[in-house]
Amino acid sequence: MGVNRSIVTVVLVLASVMVWGSLAYAGAEQRCMMCHDFTTGKNKIGPSLKGILGRVAGTYPGYKYTFTKYIKGKPWVWTVARLRKWDRDSATAVKEFTGNPNAKTKMPIQAFTGLEEDNVITYIKMASSGQPISDRAFASVSCRMCHDFTTGKNKIGPSLKGVLGRVAGTYPGYKYTFTKYIKGKPWVWTEKRLREWDNNSERALKKFTGNPNAKTLMPAQHRAGAAEDQIISFIKITSEIPNKNK
Repeated sequence: MGVNRSIVTVVLVLASVMVWGSLAYAGAEQRCMMCHDFTTGKNKIGPSLKGILGRVAGTYPGYKYTFTKYIKGKPWVWTVARLRKWDRDSATAVKEFTGNPNAKTKMPIQAFTGLEEDNVITYIKMASSGQPISDRAFASVSCRMCHDFTTGKNKIGPSLKGVLGRVAGTYPGYKYTFTKYIKGKPWVWTEKRLREWDNNSERALKKFTGNPNAKTLMPAQHRAGAAEDQIISFIKITSEIPNKNK
C-alpha cells in the first residue's frame, strides 16, 4: 500500500515543530539554570529567580549583589519590561535602572531577542512560579500549533491572547463555526469553562450553547489532572490581558 506524501509531510512538519518548541524552552532552561535557581529558593552564581516578578531589585535573602552600591534612590521593581532589557543587555540596563553611568553587574550580556527572548521570559514566568517546566514546554507547543497567545494573530484557531474574560466567539477577524449554534447570549471564557473545553470540546460546546447538535473544529484533547493543570497555567500566563511588556 502506498503512503500519502501529503500526510507524511504534515506529520514531519508537526513533529519538527514539537521538537523545535521543546528545544527552545530547554535552551532557555539550560542557559538560565547555569547561574540561577527558580524553584528551591537557593542562590547560585546569581540570585534565585523564584518569584522574581514584582520583587524589589537587589533584595533576595542571602545573595551579595554587586550593583546595589550604584543605586541612587529607591531600587526598581522587576517587571517583564525590565527583565527583557536586562536579558538583552545587562550592562546598559544596570546603568539605566540605577541612574548611574558607572554601574556594573556580574551578569553577562545574553543578547536575547525576538522569539528566543520571548521563550526566555515565558520560561522565567513559568519556572519562577515554582512549577515544573518540562511538561509545560510540550504544553506550549501543543497549543501553539493552532493558537497564538501574544501577538493577537489568528491561526488555525483564534488568538488566545486575553482569552480569560472574553465573550466566546468574538475575537476580531476569526470565523467561528460554533457561533451559529449559540442560543441566547454567548458565554464568557472562565478557567472552569476552558478546562471543560480542553478536556472535551464537543461535549463542552453542546453544554455551553444549549444545542445537542453543536459542533466545533477544535478536536477533543482529553486532558485531565496534572496535564490539564499545566495547559491552563500556560494559557493563564501567556494569554494574560495586560501587555506583555508591563
